[in-house]
Amino acid sequence: MKRYNSPPNWPTPPPGWQPPPGWRPDPEWGPPPPGHEFWIEDSDVFGPSNQRGKAIAITALTVGGIALLLCWVPVVNNLVFVLGLAAVVLALVASVVTIGAQSSFRGMAIAAVAVSILSVVGVLASQAYYQSIISDAFGVSKDEMGQRPSAITSESGPPAGEASPSANPSEPDAGTANRPFPLGTTASMGPDYEVTVVAVKLDATAEVLAVNRFNGPPEGQYVLVQLQVRYVGVGEGNPWIDLSPTFVGSDARQYDAHECNAVLAQAAMEVPTLENGGKATYQVCMDVPVGATDGARIFVERRLSFSDKARAYWALS
Repeated sequence: MKRYNSPPNWPTPPPGWQPPPGWRPDPEWGPPPPGHEFWIEDSDVFGPSNQRGKAIAITALTVGGIALLLCWVPVVNNLVFVLGLAAVVLALVASVVTIGAQSSFRGMAIAAVAVSILSVVGVLASQAYYQSIISDAFGVSKDEMGQRPSAITSESGPPAGEASPSANPSEPDAGTANRPFPLGTTASMGPDYEVTVVAVKLDATAEVLAVNRFNGPPEGQYVLVQLQVRYVGVGEGNPWIDLSPTFVGSDARQYDAHECNAVLAQAAMEVPTLENGGKATYQVCMDVPVGATDGARIFVERRLSFSDKARAYWALS
C-alpha cells in the first residue's frame, strides 16, 4: 500500500491526507528536491506513528485479562493456559511494535505482557494447589492413581482343564480389560490397597431378596460380588468410599455397585475404617440385565481415578 510523501520543502499535510483528483501544488512552494518520490510504501500498518500497535496492544491486554480472571477455575483453566500463551505472544509483538515506533500505546503493551504472564503463572499455581488438595484428601498423587495395578498373589483360578480368558498374573498386561485376572488374584491398587475379587455369583436375586424384606426386585438380576481388601497406606482408608467396583456386561455396558441399593449380608458400609495392615471382606451387588452376564468382567478402581490404566479387571469364567 502506497501513501503520499510530501517533499520536505512543501507544507506538511495532515496525517493520512491524499491528493484529490486534479490537485496541483501551489507554485509558491517551489520545485521538489531532485529524485523525490511522491508515493512510497506505507510501512505503518498499525495506524499513525503515535498510535502504532494500538489494535494489537488492546487485543493482547483484553485476552490476557480474560485469561487472568479465569485462571483459577478448575477444568476451565486447562483451556485458559492456551489462551494465556496466546496473549503472551500478542503482548510481546505489541511491545516490539509500540516501543520501536515510540507509540503512545507502548505502556498498554507492556501491561499486556505482565497480565498475560500472570495468567499463565496463575494457571500453573492453581492446578498445583488443586492437586495438593486431592493428594491430601485421598492420600495419593495423580501419578500414583494412574499406575496400572499389578498382581500380588493368585490364590485360586479356573477349574483344571477348563479354558479361561483370564491372564496369567505374571504377564505384563495381566489385569487389563483384554487380559483380566482370574478370580482370587490379589491386585495392588496404588499405594493404599490390595484388592481381591474372591467370588462372583451371577444370579444372586433370591439370596439378595432373602437378606432384607425391604429389598426390592431387580430390573434384571442381582449379581453378588465378594471382595477382600487390605489397607497398606500410611494413613487410614474406607474401602466403600475409596474403591469403586463395576460390572462390565456382555452388552458392553457398565453397572456400578453404588447404584445397587439392596441391603446385603456383608454390606460395604459396615466395614470399619482401616489402618495400615487392616483387612476386610464385604459384598457389593449390581443390577444387571438378564443375559448380559456371559463373558462379563469385573473391574475395581479408586473412586477418584484419572486414567482407566488404574483399573484392575477380573474375569468371571
